[in-house]
Amino acid sequence: MEATDEVFVSYHQMLVAEPGAYPPEGLTGGLAASAPGAAVIRTGIHTGNVDVTVRLTTAAPDAQDGWEEEAEVDLITSTGEMWLAGLMNGPADLPNLTPHGPGRYRMRVHARGRGINYDGVATKPCEFYLLVVWPVELVPEVVASRLPEPLPRSQSDEIRDWARRYGHVYSERGRPASGPGFPGGGPVR
Repeated sequence: MEATDEVFVSYHQMLVAEPGAYPPEGLTGGLAASAPGAAVIRTGIHTGNVDVTVRLTTAAPDAQDGWEEEAEVDLITSTGEMWLAGLMNGPADLPNLTPHGPGRYRMRVHARGRGINYDGVATKPCEFYLLVVWPVELVPEVVASRLPEPLPRSQSDEIRDWARRYGHVYSERGRPASGPGFPGGGPVR
């Protein structure tokens, strides 16, 4: 399957992500980088339209001629839905990039024209991208296994349950304490 659309980008980025995901932070790499649930594609223009073609395949593609840059990254999805969007926009009018459901995929990003209007604003596309995505089979050694039984409860879990049950004030790291003597505290129960 193949589809093409103009994508509006900002801050030099397009995002491939699960619905509601935020752009991954601190990723290194040139053209593309990824983390579980999201990938970033870096554009030459700061803001404007780029031309993107998405090609979904069932296996790794052959080399493509006519592109200036190429990068390959993992797409790891727990939902089976990863969509392409400009960083500050909704999804482009392109298909779900992970149509085979949750799992691991590879995405090869091809780019042409990233240096033409670097850091500029483009109303007409001067950059072109081809995203080729295919599913990757996981070998048994890398498939995460489930624990055979739940982890044992800790003493902290028992204390929290007791405090909730009897309405006592308790505090956890990162959660402000409440009750008499604390800002917004209420009466003693």
